[in-house]
Amino acid sequence: MKKYLPTIIVWMLMTMQMSVAQIVGNANDFLEIGGFAASQSLGNADGAHISGAEAGFCNPAGLSLDGGKWDFALLHNRYMGGMATQNMVAAACQTDSMTNFGVTLVRVGVDDIQNTLHLFDADGSINYDNITYFSVADYALYFSFGRQLKRIPALTVGGNVKLIYRHEGEFANAYGFGIDLAARYNWRRLSCAAVLRDATTTFDFWSVNESKFDSAYIATGNTVPESRLEQRSPSLLLSAAYRMQRGDFGAVTMAALRTYFGYNTQYIIHSDFASIDPSIGVELSYKGIVQVRGGISDFQHDRHLIISHKTSARPSIGAGLRLYGFRIDYAFFFSGAMGEGSNVFTLGWGR
Repeated sequence: MKKYLPTIIVWMLMTMQMSVAQIVGNANDFLEIGGFAASQSLGNADGAHISGAEAGFCNPAGLSLDGGKWDFALLHNRYMGGMATQNMVAAACQTDSMTNFGVTLVRVGVDDIQNTLHLFDADGSINYDNITYFSVADYALYFSFGRQLKRIPALTVGGNVKLIYRHEGEFANAYGFGIDLAARYNWRRLSCAAVLRDATTTFDFWSVNESKFDSAYIATGNTVPESRLEQRSPSLLLSAAYRMQRGDFGAVTMAALRTYFGYNTQYIIHSDFASIDPSIGVELSYKGIVQVRGGISDFQHDRHLIISHKTSARPSIGAGLRLYGFRIDYAFFFSGAMGEGSNVFTLGWGR
C-alpha cells in the first residue's frame, strides 16, 4: 500500500486541478444550509469542537463519543416562510476505544407544488381538477469514519462517503457521489481541525424526462432543460477551538475559515481562484448541563445593488440542555436575503 501512496496523492491533486478548471455548476448547495442546531447557533464554526453523531456532517474526525457507545441526533427546520423544510437524522457507534462509525441522512425539500401544465382542457377551458402536486427534494446519505491514531493519540482522522439523490417531481432526477477528508488535533485546551469537502469534486448526473413537459410549456417561450453533469469543486474548512474552565462554568471560543475553490462568490474575501467565508462562535456552559451559544457567519458583499454596495452577515444564537444522556438544542438565525428568521431544533440521545 505504501508504494502506491504517492501515485494516489498525485492522482487526487490532478483530479482537484482538473475539476477546478472544468466546473460547470455549483451542485448540492442544499448542503450549505448548515448542520444541526448547535452548529447553526455557533455560526457553523465548530469544526474543531463538535463531537458525537452530529460530527458526521460537519467533521467526521470529531465522531468521538466521549466514552459512550452509541449516539443519535434528529433535526427539523422550516424556512422560507415554512415553505421549505430541512430534516436530518444521524447515528454513530464506537467499535473500539479508537474507532467510530457514523451515518447521516439529510433531506431538504419543498412539497405540494402545484403542477398546472394541464390546467386547460382541449376546448381551452380551465379545469382545476387537472392540477396535480409534486415535490422538489434533495437527499444526501453520509457514511462516516473517524479514528484516533495510535502513534499520535492527539490526532484523529476521518472521512465521509456521500451519496446524493435529487429529484424534481417526475420531471428530472440526479444521482451524485463525493468524498470528504478530515483531521483534528487536540493540544491541551486547543483543538484544530481541517476538512477537505468534495475532495475529488462531487458529481451530479441529471436526467430530464422530456415527455413530462406539456406543449403549452414550450409554447409560452420556456425551454426544456437538458440532461447534464454538475460538478462541485473542493472546499477547505479550517477551524480552531479554545476551551476554558473555572469551577462549574466553562467557555469555548471558536473560529473557522471556509475556502471555496474554483469559483467566485459574494463573500467579502474573494478572487477568481477562491472565496473565503469566515465565522466565529462562543459557547458558555454550566456544569455541562446548560449551554448558551452565539455566532456570526456568512459575511457577504452584494455587488448587484445599483445605488450602493452592502455588506451583510448572519448572526445566530441558541441554547442547549443535557440531562441523563438526552439533549435538546435550539438555534435561531436570519436566513437568506429576505431576512426571515429560522428556528432549528435538535433532539439527541447517547449512552
